[in-house]
This record gives sequence, structure tokens and C-alpha cells, in this order.
Amino acid sequence: MVKDKHYKGSDLRWITITTLLLAIGVILRIISPNVGGISLNWNIVMYSTAILLCRPSLRQGFGIGLVSGIIATMTSKAALPYANLISDPAAAFVCALLAGTHFLDIKIGRVRLEPVLVIFITTFISGGVFVTLTKVILSLPMPLYLYAMMPAVLLVAALGSIAGQLLYFPAAKIFNDDNTLNKKPFILHDINLTVPKGSFFIITGVNGSGKTTLLLSMAGVRPSYFGGFENSSIHIGEFDVLKENPALLNRKIGVVMADYEAQLVTETVDDEIAFSLENTGMAPQDIIKKRNDVLKKTGLENMGKRKVASLSGGQKQRLVIAAVLAMDTPVLVLDEPVAAVDPEGAKEIYSLLYKLNKEYGKTIIVAEHDLKYVLDMKAQMAVIDKAYLKFAGEMDECFKYMYENKVYPEVIPLRWKIRWEMEKNIC
Repeated sequence: MVKDKHYKGSDLRWITITTLLLAIGVILRIISPNVGGISLNWNIVMYSTAILLCRPSLRQGFGIGLVSGIIATMTSKAALPYANLISDPAAAFVCALLAGTHFLDIKIGRVRLEPVLVIFITTFISGGVFVTLTKVILSLPMPLYLYAMMPAVLLVAALGSIAGQLLYFPAAKIFNDDNTLNKKPFILHDINLTVPKGSFFIITGVNGSGKTTLLLSMAGVRPSYFGGFENSSIHIGEFDVLKENPALLNRKIGVVMADYEAQLVTETVDDEIAFSLENTGMAPQDIIKKRNDVLKKTGLENMGKRKVASLSGGQKQRLVIAAVLAMDTPVLVLDEPVAAVDPEGAKEIYSLLYKLNKEYGKTIIVAEHDLKYVLDMKAQMAVIDKAYLKFAGEMDECFKYMYENKVYPEVIPLRWKIRWEMEKNIC
């Protein structure tokens, strides 16, 4: 079974979740009322929640705390704000240690107490280190430290742990935390697949069969729910997907998701193409040349100044394809590219993909339910059922296998069904 560090969820998941929760924490800390000089430390609550969700390494946990400490230093009104640069990394390190060892993963009935315990300890350590440094450096009197500052730390820790316990479970559902949902990891079995360089390849199967997971894995993206491959071998041209570094797959395989709107981030068509190219450090004159080239290839050459919001569904889909083409990836994978496009737009999208395949030599891999747009294409096809690859080969042979074995038969075109029924009756 293929289960290595690259196939146990996205390597960047902890960064994404931590960044989002820390941003929310900063906003809540700014707007939260200050009662008697005491306010809830939302930064700690949020980064502790993120650590519990993602279980990062100790080094990553320390980094999370350092970022939180920098934010706290910039926003704090305390007498010694720079103490946050020590207190937060120390607390986040301990939080990552507790989360990684599951030492406090305790349940009473159906109630899981790990969030409240870990967040209390993390908040107490951060606050304790902070007030201790403040006491020592500013030479504050011991009674003030013992009878005012430390009780305040305990109170903030208690309030934070309650808030964290209440927030953790909704966050776990949103971010699909397998530790909370107790779900078994999704595993793909017997995916022995070879996609020749320069081919047009279609993957079909019912919802939940594993098509999207397979596509994302091909591009080096590891969903958090994904447990890996079993008895599998996947080759796309010269790329051995299961052995290749995910970073290389990210650079060589472009992805267009079913929700193409989520991949559009700028205001105009020109800016959308330029955005990703600027991030690679490409010179301005080269960006203009590349942008004109991909817009022409995708039939958008006269729309550079158009607002993205004014485009039709088909035009937005073509724009996403153009943005991916601009990165010069030899392989393009698309997850149900016409699911949200009208029939005329769907024909245009598949005509474009076929053109990119035949005229420009791009390897095209599509996950699709609606197969009527690809029936007349010279393409190879695979069908996945319940996380198993059932068949891969020529389209006609794949349809025949699906018909004879009743694997997702509802998508088999009527003309194929009639032909095989007639052959059966003649025999």
C-alpha cells in the first residue's frame, strides 16, 4: 500500500487553516471588550484550535506561535508587548506537543475534553510567561504578580478554554478534521493507470467514487481525508505520480476545478492571466506576450479589458483554462469542466480542449459525468466505482465493460446500448 508523507493530507493544510483562524482571532481580539483590564486572548484560542485541527510538527507549532507573537506585539497595548515574542512561541510549541501525542485526548461519554484542556494549558503558559517576563523586566512588586497578574492569567485561560471548546467542533466539521469525525481515511484501490503523453483521457464514475480525489492526487494535491493508494501505479507521460515529488507535479500538471469561479481572483481578464505569471517573476514584456498567446488560444483575444464578472459561464471557464495554460504545464486535468455551463458553452469548452490536445500536444485528463460531449472524440476512458479502478482503455471497450458488468450503466449512450442488445439477440 502506498502511504508516504505525501499521501496523508495536504502539506499546506496547516498553513491555510492557521492563517484563516489567526486572522479571525486578530479581528475578535480588536473588537472584544476589555473588562477591568482583562480581555479574552482570541489569538491563542484560534491558533490552539488550528493546531488541534492540523496536528502540525513541533517546528511548525513553534512557527505558528512566532507569527502569533509578532501579531500580538504589533497590536498589544501592554507595558511590555515584546514579551509576546517569547510567550506565544513557547505556548504554541507545548500545544503542538500535546496535540501530537494525544496525551489529553480524553472523553467523558460522548464529550471530547481535549480542546478545553489543551487550550487552557496553552493560554496559561502564554499568559504565565508573559506576566513573569513583565514582572522581572519592569521590577513589579511580588504581591501584584501573585495576587493580581497570575489570577488574571488563570481567568483568561479559563474563559479561553470554554470559548475554544465551543468553537472547536464547528471548526472541525468545516475543516474536515478526521480526529473529531472518526472517519476512516478514503483509500483508492487498484488504480493501475497509464495516461500516454499527448492523449485525451476521460475518467467517469458515480459521485463519491473517487474521481476528484484521483485528479487532485495526480496534480500533487493531497486532500485531508485521503489515506493513500493501495496496489496502485499511476503514470502520466513520463511522470510516476506515486513516486514523484508533489511540488514537481504542482508545476507540471495544471488543474481546473469544477467550481471554476473559485479560481478567478482578479477584476479583469488581462489581470487574471498576469497574476500567476507575476508570481513567477516573469518580466513584464514576457507577461504581455504570454498573455496575448493564451488568450488567442482560448478564443478570448478581444476580451482583455473585460471585467471578469461580466463574462458568461463558458467564458469564465475558458479564462481559467487560459490562466492554467499560461503556466506552460504539459498536462491539464479538469474536474467536470462543463457542470455549470450551458449546452452551447459546453460544446465550446470541449472543442477548445480537443484543440489544445490535437494542435498543441497537451495531455488532457477530464473527470466527467455528462459524456455526450466526448462521444465523437478519439479518447481513452476509465471508470472508477467505489474507489476501485474497474477498467481503462479505449472508449468503446470501456462502455462495453460498463454495459456487461452494470458499472454506472446510466451514462452509457443509447446507441451503444442498442447495438449491444441487438448483438445479444442475434447471438
